[in-house]
Amino acid sequence: MLRPTGSGRPIRAAGAVVYRQAAAGYTAVLLIRKRTGLWTLPKGRIKRGETAEDAVLREVAEETGVHGAVQAEVARVRYVTPRRRPPREKQVTYFLVRALDAVLSPNAAEAIVRVRWFTLRAAWQRIGRQRVRQVLRQASRLLAGLAPG
Repeated sequence: MLRPTGSGRPIRAAGAVVYRQAAAGYTAVLLIRKRTGLWTLPKGRIKRGETAEDAVLREVAEETGVHGAVQAEVARVRYVTPRRRPPREKQVTYFLVRALDAVLSPNAAEAIVRVRWFTLRAAWQRIGRQRVRQVLRQASRLLAGLAPG
């Protein structure tokens, strides 16, 4: 098991389960595909002086082109980043974000090669990391309690 080393502070990030009600009546969830081929939820670092809510909306817009509104906090996830040298702890706060528009624009500068809407089931099947699947599971419970729209 990797353990963080050094005295560096944890990396703080914000992630999003972006959703919209599709015309056919189902809930669609937005996933991004990175250059690595991995499908996942949008997320990124929180900048100094920025709230987690502001960061998640900025990151979603930067990575996907979608503007949104934060609805609720979904989960807080902690893990050690394996590719950093030395390894560092990362703390991600995930939010449920309602899409205000549906125009998708992947940002190649952010290593995003594709952005796509999926049903909850299809999103679950495409997400590779277990911790991200857990976030989606928690978000689906919150979505079940929201009124349509």
